[in-house]
Amino acid sequence: MCGISGILSFSSGLKVNYLQDVIQRQTKQLSHRGPDAEGYFIEDGIAMGHRRLSIIDLHNEANQPLFDSTGRYVIVFNGEIYNYQTLKQEIKGYPWQTTSDTEVILAAYQKWGADCLKFLNGMYAFAIWDRTKKELFIARDRLGVKPFYYNYNAKKFIFASEIRAILATGMVAKELNSEAIIDILSFQAAKTPRSIVSGIQQLPPGCCALLNKAGFSIKQYWSIVEKKPSSTFNLSFAETIEKTKLLFTEAVKSRMVADVPVSAFLSGGIDSSAIVGVMAGLSTQPIETYSIVFKEKKFDESKYARIIAEKYKTKHTELLLSPSKLLDELPAFFSSMDSPTTDGINTYIVSKLVAQAGGKVALSGLGGDELFGGYQGFKRHQQFNEWANPQLKTLSKLIIPLLPKNRQGNKIVDLISANQWNLSTFYNNSRAIFLQKEIKNLGLESKCQLPWLNLRDSKVTNYPLLSQYSIAELTNYTLDVLLKDTDQMSMASALEIREPFFDYHLIEFLLSVPDKFKYNPKISKSLLVKALCDVIPLEIINRPKKGFTFPWSNWLKTDLSDFCKEHINSLSKRDIFDKKVLFGLLTDFEKSKNGILWLHIWALVTIEAYLIKNNL
Repeated sequence: MCGISGILSFSSGLKVNYLQDVIQRQTKQLSHRGPDAEGYFIEDGIAMGHRRLSIIDLHNEANQPLFDSTGRYVIVFNGEIYNYQTLKQEIKGYPWQTTSDTEVILAAYQKWGADCLKFLNGMYAFAIWDRTKKELFIARDRLGVKPFYYNYNAKKFIFASEIRAILATGMVAKELNSEAIIDILSFQAAKTPRSIVSGIQQLPPGCCALLNKAGFSIKQYWSIVEKKPSSTFNLSFAETIEKTKLLFTEAVKSRMVADVPVSAFLSGGIDSSAIVGVMAGLSTQPIETYSIVFKEKKFDESKYARIIAEKYKTKHTELLLSPSKLLDELPAFFSSMDSPTTDGINTYIVSKLVAQAGGKVALSGLGGDELFGGYQGFKRHQQFNEWANPQLKTLSKLIIPLLPKNRQGNKIVDLISANQWNLSTFYNNSRAIFLQKEIKNLGLESKCQLPWLNLRDSKVTNYPLLSQYSIAELTNYTLDVLLKDTDQMSMASALEIREPFFDYHLIEFLLSVPDKFKYNPKISKSLLVKALCDVIPLEIINRPKKGFTFPWSNWLKTDLSDFCKEHINSLSKRDIFDKKVLFGLLTDFEKSKNGILWLHIWALVTIEAYLIKNNL
């Protein structure tokens, strides 16, 4: 896990001395991502920089930028290739200089060109410069676990792991992207391929690109809906359970490969418990586990985490988090926020805990809910498809006046008033913080933006209902909020997080599984529970679902109240929102009126804190 940066120009005649200054400014902004080493590659017209967090092959020879054996190709790479050892055996005759996974990418590119991506299993964002052809090849992993930001015009191409490293060049204006503001209010983060800064975009997941004098072309090399679901799933339930267990175990095993100790986040939920249980069975040493605890019993899961820690004799560490502790951390948290989202402080706190204890790598249960139907949205989507019919359209005018004036009622009104009912309509309604009419009340007008993956496409709707919702989650909320938070907040403490549930082999298989094998109204994530029943205790399986969240509603009305008021007041002075509506939202939240929740307020506070910190 590292930080990458670069600048390339075919026409502006950027000289070495100038490039050296620019790339050093860029890479300095990424120092938190890689405290172990830094390096640069600079030639006329191009510069690439790297900050390294040493995980695999700790020797200096594996530092980056790294050249292939011929000296023709040079790479900067952020991430891990989990199957690099297997892939290395398939590349015959290459004179290996290191034992790193980075060199395996170079050797694979030398052998197969862009087709090397078909063979890589991992999380990655990298750039390879061909010194002979004078062209740059870039790629991002299939699910978008690792970020790749860029700015491109006819004169130059700038890229980096973080937005701030692109802004550090001084070549991109700090201009706020108003559409990204609407994204944050609607869905908690800027949606791919947009970013918070106009002119800076995200390379979509599963995409690669080639840049040369002829121009810049993006190609999708993998899609989450690439493999058409079979009309006849030919595995029995028992066989499905067995294959799920096998694929999940392999995903965990491959993510335990490192030249440093590998620990795990442990909330006491099904997902993290399954990971720790499998890890313990694969390791000869006790696993180090970490969890956050609260005084507020409604949110505290420590007793469940302890059950797993005791069962598998882990080296377990707990961090008691109070509102005062959180308030103390907020300045550092917002300083760490490269791209504003509303959900990152959870990961920031636990990552800092692990890093302070000396950890460099931790496994996370992120993705389990999305793949196995753990959210309530999955159940609601099934129900929606059962009652969404023409007759309901007729009855909607009678239903609307009967609905409660709370958040749930507001969302139902918004949904049944829609012109069309489909997966996209339902999902966007389900995940929305501010509804479109509420955004208009704030003084913003949303333009129609085509999503990078169209949820109305038959490639999506041909999947089973639960898988359709999984696809929606993985390509929206998970990609733009959870994975973004995981990367930026863990790397703020130079911690690498690996997510076994994001193994693409596991995902491709689970999306093909029929709903009847996935859903059991009495058991949450029943397929995962069945597959891992030998490692997950009954106390964990039967426990009430909480989810890893903080007591935000209480805190924003008490200890964090002044902080929120200060930022809302500051935000009101910008020429973005209707001031009266802003203050009205804060009042409604304090009085628990009109369905205004803490997340509405925190989204606005987060935007203002980010704008202040980054001078946008």
